[in-house]
Amino acid sequence: MNELVRERIDILINNKEVLAKNFKWSYGVMHIASALVYTSAGQNIDVERLDEAKKYLDKHAGVFSSFKASAMPMVVSKMALSADPAQYFNDLKSVFDRLSKKMIMSDGGYIIQGAINILDADRLYDADAIIEKFHDFYKKMNKLHPFITGSEDIAFGILLAMTDRSVDDIINEIETSYAYLRKTIGMKAGNNEIQGLSMVLALMEGTSEEKCDKAIHLFNEFLARKVKYGNEYNELASLGILIDLDVDDTTLVDEILETEEYLSKVKGFGSWTLNKKQRLMFAAMLVGDCHESKNSTYAATSTVNSSVAAIIAEEVALMVCIMACTTTTTTCC
Repeated sequence: MNELVRERIDILINNKEVLAKNFKWSYGVMHIASALVYTSAGQNIDVERLDEAKKYLDKHAGVFSSFKASAMPMVVSKMALSADPAQYFNDLKSVFDRLSKKMIMSDGGYIIQGAINILDADRLYDADAIIEKFHDFYKKMNKLHPFITGSEDIAFGILLAMTDRSVDDIINEIETSYAYLRKTIGMKAGNNEIQGLSMVLALMEGTSEEKCDKAIHLFNEFLARKVKYGNEYNELASLGILIDLDVDDTTLVDEILETEEYLSKVKGFGSWTLNKKQRLMFAAMLVGDCHESKNSTYAATSTVNSSVAAIIAEEVALMVCIMACTTTTTTCC
């Protein structure tokens, strides 16, 4: 196994256990998702700092706040990794409140992750402009695809709104990719899932057709090993973060399959917490995070401590958690 991948797996496993002990009532998949925050940063959890961040959130978030719902471990982890946990939370809540006004009927967990994207990209200074651009994008997408555009698109939409491309240009590429994947290639996935992948691909360098072909080639590489890569919204979208890595597809798939097999034998990563396709997706994110992009720049704005691919991985992980939860969340804070 790739030495760096093995190192990241060990960090993930350790951090997942720490989070499980500190957030006993959260879903196991959320512990994994939150542990990825530390894993991408190559850090083990500072338990004392995590506890301080948790206490601050408990004190300053309302009883029915979205910050105390499914996204709580993720938020506390982000706070604990920041230079000033209290300031991070206050800034996050401020952006969350502004974004919530535009997305009244949306799930609070997705809105929180959208707000996290803005903070982690160090874009608090123009958060209002990003939110306005995102809202314009979301309205137009909803008009084009009213039955498949929803809360799960917020996270990717915010990332797209932080690029210097116009809304119409972004939507034109998404529509081109959507049509190509759905009609030309005939990808076996739902329309919502294909739209999600198309949004992620729009964040990457290259032409729409080139990027779609790369994603399909990767998908087929798994099939060639008699492994079906997941085609749910979050699973399929995760393929988008792998298309531009500086490693050939054969080696990449080998490493992902090896990582998935290893994780399947680790407590907390087995079938009680993840199904095989979800575990494969997390394995892909771990492996992908260990390889550099072929391009020195991204279509999306650079972030402070992580690449666009790492941010997308966090979005995908949170989607899994929210879909796993049966608890109703609210945007009330």
